[in-house]
Amino acid sequence: MDHTCEERPAGDRSDEGDSDSTEVTARIRDTPEDIVLEAPASGLAFHPSRDLLAAGDVDGDVFVFSYSCQEGETKELWSSGHHLKSCRAVVFSEDGQKLVTVSKDKAIHVLDVEQGQLERRISKAHGAPINSLLLVDENVLATGDDTGGVRLWDQRKEGPLMDMRQHEEYIADMALDPVKKLLLTASGDGCLGVFNIKRRRFELLSEPQSGDLTSVTIMKVQLVREEGSLWLQ
Repeated sequence: MDHTCEERPAGDRSDEGDSDSTEVTARIRDTPEDIVLEAPASGLAFHPSRDLLAAGDVDGDVFVFSYSCQEGETKELWSSGHHLKSCRAVVFSEDGQKLVTVSKDKAIHVLDVEQGQLERRISKAHGAPINSLLLVDENVLATGDDTGGVRLWDQRKEGPLMDMRQHEEYIADMALDPVKKLLLTASGDGCLGVFNIKRRRFELLSEPQSGDLTSVTIMKVQLVREEGSLWLQ
């Protein structure tokens, strides 16, 4: 049925009673319909330019969905079961053409976003389950594992560019400074780590906090002087 609305003369009512000609307007929701997975999601990512959502679950499956506020338009585009254990992180490339995933099975996968085809697999990327993932640019990515290991990879080369182990517990999250020189890590040992990925060396480790550090992000702050005092704002 044609869902478009056509204008007609006000006096023309000859087909008002014809149910076949009734125009149906798709329902627009305030939010997209819920997406329900069979297993709990352990990694989520939004596409940089399209209404696509990627999800990895604890069974190792990876899904890509298109979502919309139009009724019935949220749907699964493809799924991949290449990981043998829990998929812990999924990240779209900057151009949106690739999806990178890491898993408890210690592997890194690179998939084509359009078809879901596996383009590259690094089977034993770490000696321990991989817990976190960060893309540096279109070729370079960083990974962190359950035992505090941090590795830097160039997809054009074999083997890691950098292999550091300064933390004593799992790498929960990572962030990159704006010039893509310093990699910041948050760990279950309660410490914040700083790695210079340009020179591929460890810089420093913070004093341990009272609990796990599970997230890290970079914020812009402003230094304000007021009545002889300095404040961060």
